[in-house]
Amino acid sequence: MRSSFLALVVLLSSAPVLAVEPLGLSEDEFKMYRHYKIALADERVQAMKPEKRLPAIAKDAGYKPKELEKAIAKGDEAGDLKAKCEANLKEVFATGELAGRVGRLEVDTEAAHAVAYVQWFNAELKALPVEASFAAAKAAEACPIASTITVWAQDKAAPKARVFQALISGTGAKRIAVDKVKDFAETRYMKLFEKVKNVANGDDLSQESGTPPAAP
Repeated sequence: MRSSFLALVVLLSSAPVLAVEPLGLSEDEFKMYRHYKIALADERVQAMKPEKRLPAIAKDAGYKPKELEKAIAKGDEAGDLKAKCEANLKEVFATGELAGRVGRLEVDTEAAHAVAYVQWFNAELKALPVEASFAAAKAAEACPIASTITVWAQDKAAPKARVFQALISGTGAKRIAVDKVKDFAETRYMKLFEKVKNVANGDDLSQESGTPPAAP
């Protein structure tokens, strides 16, 4: 009995632990934080006395000063959010529907509207709705500050040929249950996406290359 217990302990301790690193702030807090940082570079803001800048930025954006202060503190404490999100993306896509088939995994945090990008290689066209739903849900899990998630797939057999592209809001992606994508991808979750182009539906993607646009 004891030897079996020890064997179980060894097995569990040697198993890889997959977990995303918490970012420390929400999507709305990130927007406030980046809006503040971008506003600081404005010549009109720089001309103000330091103590006047935050209240002025908050008033202009319609934020409550205390909430903006909290968002700034959280953002400064969070550190490199782009690096954290991209590390999380690699972690969450190491297993599951797209394991071994992901391409680009990137996050743009320069603007107040953060964007996550997920590319994968598709082997069966009929699987695209499931794969897109999975990609969006896992990206939202990995990078909850992303306002938009852009997903696209290339043909695994012909990597230069695009077979799918779409975008979804971070809020929409958070509504996708990963364990339900095979049941509801086509009937429910695909309705959450915008600018969907799918060769399985007859869409022409022959001229598409590079990163799809992130704007709705």
